[in-house]
Amino acid sequence: MSSVLTLPRTEKLALSVRAKALVFEDPKSRALLARVQQMAPSNATVLIAGETGTGKEIVARAAHVLSGRRGPYVAVNCGAITPTLVASELFGHRRGAFSGATEDRAGLIRTADGGTLFLDEVAELAPESQAALLRVIQEREVVPVGGTAPIKVDLRITSATCQDLAPRVALGRFRRDLYARLAGVTLELPALRQRREDLGLLTVRLIARRTGQPPARLDRAAARALFGHDWPENIRELDQRVNAALALGDATLAGVRIAPAPAGPSGAAPDPEAADAPAPSLDRDALAALLSAHRGNVSHVAKALGTSRSQVRRLASRFGLVPEQFRS
Repeated sequence: MSSVLTLPRTEKLALSVRAKALVFEDPKSRALLARVQQMAPSNATVLIAGETGTGKEIVARAAHVLSGRRGPYVAVNCGAITPTLVASELFGHRRGAFSGATEDRAGLIRTADGGTLFLDEVAELAPESQAALLRVIQEREVVPVGGTAPIKVDLRITSATCQDLAPRVALGRFRRDLYARLAGVTLELPALRQRREDLGLLTVRLIARRTGQPPARLDRAAARALFGHDWPENIRELDQRVNAALALGDATLAGVRIAPAPAGPSGAAPDPEAADAPAPSLDRDALAALLSAHRGNVSHVAKALGTSRSQVRRLASRFGLVPEQFRS
């Protein structure tokens, strides 16, 4: 069965998450995605926690798609906005509110009206902006800088942080009441080193996303090297390595071979039923990744490996894999 996020109601979602290579195979991560599906249609605020590069914004986008909201998804990096401009950027401003305010501006919160506002690195919000954001969540209204009348807004607020907010609350650096409001539903994304079951399939997805086809071979030594790395920058690091390896024409990626499949005599593809076709050298995770990438099509997997269908089925049987189960 495919390990890409597959939730009801959504060809659009399936396309978007495949494009981003969102893969969750281990049970805890799949349970987390089930929570995303369950809470998505509600108006509850969502706080997504996790290390840098674990896919927090991808999950936020998936929740927006599943929410059914017709408005836009608006993302803002709270750590990238100059502190003196946070209020103006988020809440908008009236003409003449300050030097340089030559026209009315709606701000990001009103731009997200009817949709989702995603606050990335929310821990970086300045104290004064935290107070104003609390009012937005409580009253569902915003007062532009230089304005006097509140303007009603209808939106869901989703936030993300790679920091532990509890110590910041204890030190008075983050408002306790705002933290309580933001953490209506809290999702903890695991680090890539905690979900090694996903490494093979995730690597295949990332390579296929950039080349249009899965890698030709993930052999045993390759998988060992891949699984032996801690990936401190998580999926972002893996994606960067894939991109660099492909750009440089490198045949390996952390030991994972991405070279073309070997051809038969005179460059011809091997006979898919040849008894003497070469036996593929790869482990269970690598074969499962290829079966998933090819949706259980044994002929396609055999072609990618430069071997026969019977060799693929023999190896699958040895590993206890049933190709037909990867077709959904």
